[in-house]
Amino acid sequence: MVARVDLPNMDGAGRDRVDVYAHAVRGLLALEADGAKREKYLDFIDIYAGLTDNEMRRYRREYPEEGSIVTGFVQRARAEGIERGIERGIEQGIEKGRAEGGRAVLERQLRKRFGQLSPGTAERLRQAPEAELATWADNVLDAATLDEVFRTTP
Repeated sequence: MVARVDLPNMDGAGRDRVDVYAHAVRGLLALEADGAKREKYLDFIDIYAGLTDNEMRRYRREYPEEGSIVTGFVQRARAEGIERGIERGIEQGIEKGRAEGGRAVLERQLRKRFGQLSPGTAERLRQAPEAELATWADNVLDAATLDEVFRTTP
């Protein structure tokens, strides 16, 4: 059987807004174990409740256990989000470094094989997507001319 927790209305019908917020947060903590969902639902409760700064301070003072759980949870969730963002940034940086390294190697090979590159060719290399650079890197091994390097069909 699923536990039922009635979440109160924030319309102020005889209930204190801080108490209503505390009741909603207790219900969330009792019903939802998934951290990502808790974060999403807590954001909804925060927006829905619209507590003022003074009301939020009072909530933390009068409901220290829930307040510390919620604060700790939000801080952990934000820290995890920041860590994920840093990891994504590192991965993107590594990918960009690989692409730029491949581009630089191809440019060196072209210069060694065909001499100085025209400004248009150098720009074409800078603007090319990775897949095209890979094709050109393969082509440079067999091409007799610079035009043959840049062909896209075998």
